[in-house]
Amino acid sequence: MKRRWLVILGLIAGAYILASSGWLPSFLANAGTDRIREPEYQRYWAELFGNDALVTYRLEYSCGHEVLVAERDLSPEVLMVSPADMERAVHAMQLETRLDDAILLHGQLTSICPECQTYFWIGEQDGCVTVWQGKEKATAVFLQRYEDMSVARLPAAVQQQLSIGILVHSEDELAQVLEGLDR
Repeated sequence: MKRRWLVILGLIAGAYILASSGWLPSFLANAGTDRIREPEYQRYWAELFGNDALVTYRLEYSCGHEVLVAERDLSPEVLMVSPADMERAVHAMQLETRLDDAILLHGQLTSICPECQTYFWIGEQDGCVTVWQGKEKATAVFLQRYEDMSVARLPAAVQQQLSIGILVHSEDELAQVLEGLDR
């Protein structure tokens, strides 16, 4: 008889612990449904934009190029972000137009576009050989100045090419040209 009371008391204590921890009510609420509960913020984004919204991102790089990226439906990665995190992540993006089924976000990036990242300019700055990254010389980003490579000790034809700028199309080609200048 004593053992039976101890077992009943243990079951009651276990049920109390499960109920007070919040696990049992959430388990019982989902037991009758076949679908997984979605987070509150997932419903928030679906209600805000709609399930079939076309989200277009217009990214403007510092080199002047633009890239348009369009996504049909909101991706699961976007849906799983809380509204506060989304505001922080998209803070730099500006909402240009919002129709019932189309959203255009515009943002500016401080880097150069992927196409321009494969081009390098070799030139002269303060009497030293200098390298910039970018397709256009005017928008190229400074990478490195080689203090040990003085332009004055190079032949006049090479000095003239460096004053204009030498465009190379890959990192391998850049390494070969710099190696040739260092000799």
